[in-house]
Amino acid sequence: MRMLVTGGAGFIGSHVAEHYAKEGNEVLVFDNLSRASVLGKSVGDPLYNWNYLKNSYANVALVRGDVRNFEEVRASSKGVDVIVHAAAQVAVTTSLSDPRMDFDVNALGTFNVLEAARLNDASIIFLSTNKVYGGNVNKIPVKEEGKRYCFADERYRNGIPETFLVDLCGHSPYGCSKLSADIYVQDYAYTYGLKTGVFRLSCIYGERQFGVEDQGWLSWFVIATLTDRPITIYGDGKQVRDVLYVGI
Repeated sequence: MRMLVTGGAGFIGSHVAEHYAKEGNEVLVFDNLSRASVLGKSVGDPLYNWNYLKNSYANVALVRGDVRNFEEVRASSKGVDVIVHAAAQVAVTTSLSDPRMDFDVNALGTFNVLEAARLNDASIIFLSTNKVYGGNVNKIPVKEEGKRYCFADERYRNGIPETFLVDLCGHSPYGCSKLSADIYVQDYAYTYGLKTGVFRLSCIYGERQFGVEDQGWLSWFVIATLTDRPITIYGDGKQVRDVLYVGI
């Protein structure tokens, strides 16, 4: 197949590109290489993941572009079979300080990718987020155990289902922009017959992740430990989050 991975020089996107390259597919990495300046902090060489891919796989090529530019997305997606849309503004904190940029990248950017897929007859896999459920998750009662909190309602003992309510709550601008994109991807399947898939990711970790304290926290724990920096634990430390490995 011929694949287009938006955000393919980022953490998750580079692993997606690597996976399909290993299988012998032709992979186009579409990226504006802006990740290193996220949150206004230095989090590594913006070319690191791309250089890793370039030096490891002859069947991966880079297209320097931005999902906010429809013509760039449309031109790059011509002739591709599948688009994996991983490009995003990824931090809640950044969405609070710059909600317009957050919307332009996550909502408008996803719309551009959908339109390019519709016009070029490509399938789409969209990387969404658990933040689409917003504050409703916080309304589920919790109980305190010896070393952790867990949901008191047994229906949610093993996690939140995809049918969980997304209405009548706050989301943060990031949650709103990703939810808008999530719904649009679903609707393009219903309205236009596009083959689409949505993955609502949470706490992904793995190699080549440039984490900071408020985004990519598990990677930040490792970086802070290796560089003798303090790690701040908020609350009483009994909060629990799943951590999901980026690879297979």
